[in-house]
Amino acid sequence: MITNISISNFRAFQAAITVRIRPITILIGKNSAGKSSLIKFLLMLRQTLESQSDQFFVTNGKHVQLGTWKDLRHTNTRERRCWDSSLRFSIDVLTDDLPSAEIQAMWQAASRKRMITTDGNKLRLQLEIEKQPVKRESQKVKFRIRGGVHYGNRFKYGRHEVYGRLNPFALFRKYGANNLDRVGFLRFERTDSLNDLIESVAAERFLDTLRHEFLSQRHLSPIREESQLAVQTGSPPPNDVGDRGEYAMPHLADFFTNTEMHDKAAFVQKFAQIVGGIDDLTFKSKLTKILTHIKGRNVDTQAVVSLADFGFGVSQCLPIFVQGAMHQRGQLLIVEQPESQLHSTAQLELGSFFAELWKERGVPSLVETHSPNIILRLRKLVKEGKLLPDDISIAYFTVEQRWRNTIDAMRDEFFYDVASNANQKGKGFRAVSVKNLNINADGSLEKGLPMEFFGADLIEALEMGAVK
Repeated sequence: MITNISISNFRAFQAAITVRIRPITILIGKNSAGKSSLIKFLLMLRQTLESQSDQFFVTNGKHVQLGTWKDLRHTNTRERRCWDSSLRFSIDVLTDDLPSAEIQAMWQAASRKRMITTDGNKLRLQLEIEKQPVKRESQKVKFRIRGGVHYGNRFKYGRHEVYGRLNPFALFRKYGANNLDRVGFLRFERTDSLNDLIESVAAERFLDTLRHEFLSQRHLSPIREESQLAVQTGSPPPNDVGDRGEYAMPHLADFFTNTEMHDKAAFVQKFAQIVGGIDDLTFKSKLTKILTHIKGRNVDTQAVVSLADFGFGVSQCLPIFVQGAMHQRGQLLIVEQPESQLHSTAQLELGSFFAELWKERGVPSLVETHSPNIILRLRKLVKEGKLLPDDISIAYFTVEQRWRNTIDAMRDEFFYDVASNANQKGKGFRAVSVKNLNINADGSLEKGLPMEFFGADLIEALEMGAVK
């Protein structure tokens, strides 16, 4: 599971921002404060790994269209030569999906160049690994993926590293530098060296675990497709409703017509009822089962009508429930504005949806929202003991005064060229900042939000009451 993301000099992020990721992570803030930039960064990483391109990042693809590589650079850093000219990122991943002890030992031997010896004009390959006892409990290891990629016409200059530590020893390290034309995100250059070849084979098991963290993510954009009178079932992509929810209905039909998916159908039906006010979903196939008509019963009026005749909010929330039902444990679900077109009472129940998704199914979620009600329900569940305070993180995106000499999220010898930025020390500027807030055990929200963020209506009502 991803536990931390830091980025600088990428779209909205001029200075470094750090977002703490927990099982339920809520992104809040005004429009154009950078929330979508974080999500687009993750989508870019996913489509990069899916494409198998020779580019370090694939900026235009199935999941996100970001323009050219140079378009990603923050505008202010283009105009000032003293600013950093690279996109810099750091991602922490906590996982217990580790290679076997034998693979780990092979990696250690290969990385220390101990497997190949020279005997005259011959190379001798020798691998000796002590047999390890089978461990009943898996250990969790934190990996850090980081890089600095220079903005230019091509991905030519930069650094990329993956590092994992199992205290007190370094478990894994893979490093690529300078010419990034020959490497990609979580892909590294290979040589004709026999030892390097063996090292690469062992490294793939570690890297595949990390790649899976990004490839398994599913995303739903803020505007989902509207329900139709009839849907073409066909063969939707496995376990994916699509970024716009375009494959949600074929999957939903499969849930309710396939007895082996009864648990998924029940999960969707539960939240379709309490959030969308719809129950008793039925599916009737026509034209040799190519088209399927979906009907449901209105909980309030008891009228049975086509799914397309329900309010627009139903079509916006159903893809979220369907995707959540298909998700496997540990796979991140990214949802933008799940509250779209929903009444405020229904928005409260969305908080319960994300809570159950984690507590009952082990599915973490990253939610971008403007709804205070989702957070209000999560706070209530914490107070009632149904969620732990550490299950939730609130990332508040805002624009505030920053200082060059206090930007330390990526300030080290790997990421930061201190010399080129020396004349900027102590100078102030306005930039996106992120405050990672907690929900306390009593349900209260940690201080850090201005009153007007969730209380502008209250402030205005008080002002009206003061008028005589």
